[in-house]
Amino acid sequence: MKIDAKVQAISKLKDYFFLVPDYQREYVWTPDDEVEQFLIDIENEYIPKANEQRTYFLGSIIIVNNGTCFDVVDGQQRLTTIMLSLCAFRDLLKEKVLNSAQKNYLQTIENLLYNFDIESGETRVRLELQYEESYDYLTTLIQGQSYDGTQSPSISRMQDAYMKIRQHLRMYDDTDVLIDFIKYFLTRIELVVIESQDLSSALKIFETINQRGVGLNAMDLVKNLLFCHAKESDFAKIKDIWKEIIQHLQDCHEDQNPLRFLRYFLVARYYNGILREDDIYKWIISPKGKQVTGYETHPVEFAKEISCISKRYSDLVKATELQQDGGEYPHVTNIGFINKYKSRQHLILLLSLGKMADTQAIEYLAEQIESFFFYSATLRIQAKNNESLFVQWAEKFRGLTGKEAISSVVRSTMLPYLLNIVGEFKAEFLKLSHGVYNPLYRLRYVLGKIENTVLEKTNLPRSGHDLYNGLQIEHIFPQTPKNGIIPSEFTSEEEYYSYVYRLGNVTLLEGVVNQAVNNYNDLSGKDWFSNKQQEYGKSAVCLTKLLDNKFAIGVNTALNRFRNDYRYDFAEWNKAAVDNRQKILLNLVFDTWRIDNSRLDQVNQSE
Repeated sequence: MKIDAKVQAISKLKDYFFLVPDYQREYVWTPDDEVEQFLIDIENEYIPKANEQRTYFLGSIIIVNNGTCFDVVDGQQRLTTIMLSLCAFRDLLKEKVLNSAQKNYLQTIENLLYNFDIESGETRVRLELQYEESYDYLTTLIQGQSYDGTQSPSISRMQDAYMKIRQHLRMYDDTDVLIDFIKYFLTRIELVVIESQDLSSALKIFETINQRGVGLNAMDLVKNLLFCHAKESDFAKIKDIWKEIIQHLQDCHEDQNPLRFLRYFLVARYYNGILREDDIYKWIISPKGKQVTGYETHPVEFAKEISCISKRYSDLVKATELQQDGGEYPHVTNIGFINKYKSRQHLILLLSLGKMADTQAIEYLAEQIESFFFYSATLRIQAKNNESLFVQWAEKFRGLTGKEAISSVVRSTMLPYLLNIVGEFKAEFLKLSHGVYNPLYRLRYVLGKIENTVLEKTNLPRSGHDLYNGLQIEHIFPQTPKNGIIPSEFTSEEEYYSYVYRLGNVTLLEGVVNQAVNNYNDLSGKDWFSNKQQEYGKSAVCLTKLLDNKFAIGVNTALNRFRNDYRYDFAEWNKAAVDNRQKILLNLVFDTWRIDNSRLDQVNQSE
């Protein structure tokens, strides 16, 4: 493999014409991050008016001679930023009155930006971006023309980078000071230009350099691996597939953290165990990684799989963050409520299912995961413990598409685990504070799900998040009793408030009704609870309405049978009432969060 590596000052780039091929990623440097760091690093090395300046090493670029110019395999972010800087130098100098010596610097900069060919009469720019998102913006800027074409995120970043550089350079207001900095930029900033004999060799160099910790992240390196092992005739396919992947991640606002998707993709479908982001690329190029992923022999197929699963990932992330009704994956949305909107652990299992798994299969598994997270959240089990379980279970779910097969694995993994902790759960729940389900959206979800179980038992239509999210949390024993007077059965304020914040002491209530209920917080009298009950009877929430023991519908109706069967009847409110209601809620919980449609407290563990 023939390699020619030269250390070149920026002024020597006039010997090259560069082209960024259309399969490369777009310009991604942002003004407040990489561009600012680029300027700061140079500023730290530059010493104004010094007789001898220190050189600054900017990094390397890898290129391949294609006969008419040099294809950039690595380093296009640096090269593009250099060209944007040269444009900023040129435009600032053109605003000033220059003497003959200073005009030479302007001419040097222009020669680094483009070359006018006398024979053809055409101007040729030094750096041409071929990827679609560029839309010739850089060519227009290099030629000193205004751009009024199509916008793209890449163009916006280039425009912002150019303005950031111009703004930074205004600190060199004096022309001589600016010229001195330009001289430093052109002569003392250096790049290692690595020229390879062909694309395959260049990609191998790129892989080796980045494997050793210089350059891009694992997502970019995987893309490079695919190009490295694909036939050139497949480059266009992989490029289009990769655009789909990035678009899917953009759709769910995860494009700025693609490694999270890549890690979950690999753990769900290939890697056995916990995989850290720092170890992703090392594992992929290991013998085991090459063997199980097959990217070396079937790069296009592997790219298609990544795209397929990135679409599922995107849809499930959006479902997790939905926070309302109407989504395609309602149980995934429920997971967002019980395990918080930004949670992603459940995706490990959902991504492990076969590519042909339909919405019904995904939703079935999501329903089991939702129940798992309810019990896990109640017992305050740490996220790292859940992830450890999920990566173990993912191995067994891999490739499954049918509900029956998925159910079988649920019963051999998730169900035994939960049965092992169900005793602890019962003991914990009977004294549970509703604070366990903070923030409030999670508490509303828990009470709303239990409410829907009651509605189903009483043959009434179920309600959704849109209703429950608008309800308030009512404390039956009030949080602020009038004059601080509490019932005599409590030996201390500490004991009173331990009951105030018990789950059995809270219910969902409409805001209008809650305003009226708030007037009944004088616990020194005997009628405070009966007054509250009259207001509770006006609520549309079944579990709240039934707190009014005078409320009834007909004779021997499903609603009345529910009250009798569950002994949901409260003539007065005291410690015993809170305890009893908490027991009722525990019974309803087992009906609400089932595993494979089985109540955890009724499963025969010998099965």
